[in-house]
Amino acid sequence: MKRIAMLASIILLVACQKEEKGYIISAETEGFEDGTMVYVNAVSQSNRASIIDSASINQGKFKIVLPPVETKDFNYLTFKNLPGNVLYLGENSPIKMTIYKDSLRSSIVKGGPENELFFKYLNKMKAFNEKRIKLNNEYQYATRLNQPEKALKIGTQTEELKSKEQTIRKEYAQNNPQSLVSVMALTDLINLKALPIKEVQEIYNTIDDSLKTSRLGKNLSLLINNAVVQSQQKKIDIGSEAADFSAPNPDGKLLSLKESLGKVTIIDFWASWCKPCRMENPNVVRVYNKYHDKGLNIIGVSLDKRQESWTKAIAADNLNWNHVSNLKYWQEPIAKVYGVRSIPATFILDEKGNVIAKNLRGPALENKISELLGEKAL
Repeated sequence: MKRIAMLASIILLVACQKEEKGYIISAETEGFEDGTMVYVNAVSQSNRASIIDSASINQGKFKIVLPPVETKDFNYLTFKNLPGNVLYLGENSPIKMTIYKDSLRSSIVKGGPENELFFKYLNKMKAFNEKRIKLNNEYQYATRLNQPEKALKIGTQTEELKSKEQTIRKEYAQNNPQSLVSVMALTDLINLKALPIKEVQEIYNTIDDSLKTSRLGKNLSLLINNAVVQSQQKKIDIGSEAADFSAPNPDGKLLSLKESLGKVTIIDFWASWCKPCRMENPNVVRVYNKYHDKGLNIIGVSLDKRQESWTKAIAADNLNWNHVSNLKYWQEPIAKVYGVRSIPATFILDEKGNVIAKNLRGPALENKISELLGEKAL
């Protein structure tokens, strides 16, 4: 009888252990009233959010027991009558939180390896963003004070920061093939157009199959497929020869790309109605004035519809270089040949007419031209 009783106890214990699989969120809160409802939200494979559990805050604390995680994904907590949320990764490890009502974004989440890696990645990206904002403000200030050397130095620092950030994202993607953070990093790299799609595909092929079938993994696969299609549609890319073209200049005379080539040439796609283009024009003018005597030429290709608007903008912005346009708006044939779907868009060519860089703006444009035509290059 004792053996039977002992066996029954073991079976019951094992059964209880099975029931306890999953994970527990234990939280301490600040600023919340007792009785405030907390909701656990999950996102389905069809990208629809739903509440999967809830609890109420009692004496500044709450605890929620959740079922085992089968597919890795983000979950988030929301609170009754309070905007915002607290994000975390669902994983089969205990998760402890400290949540601040007045600043949900400052809440602290400590969990297993997935959450530890996620928040480490997130904090690194936040730090990069803060540095980028600071450098951008310094660049704008130096530009307003007409300090080109200081602006160029800040621009170089910005490019170095961008390169370092891209490297860190790539390392996270490569070094964590079992983690959802790898999917996140690859998604960021595609959205930022920071890595050639072939490299993204190579890293994607190394991640765990369970991640590929997750919601975020499927979204990443779709992004990759779309990027591949777009890359195949692009007829002019870095390393290829720029397609020659001819179109009317403001005086109605045909002007070709070959006639406009310098030691370095910028093809600048823009329009009078394009606010980002007009905002970028002073930077392009400054670069042109600085390096034209050293061999920089520019040919502007306008996506305008009206001759008057086009020529007025050229005069108003002091764009003293060659210009052409068929005045066909988004049906501009040159833009179609070059795969231009948004403006401003730039293609930088060497003296033989080969594309050596694309879509550089602000300090990045000046840094590249300085590299090609500056004193060090000469």
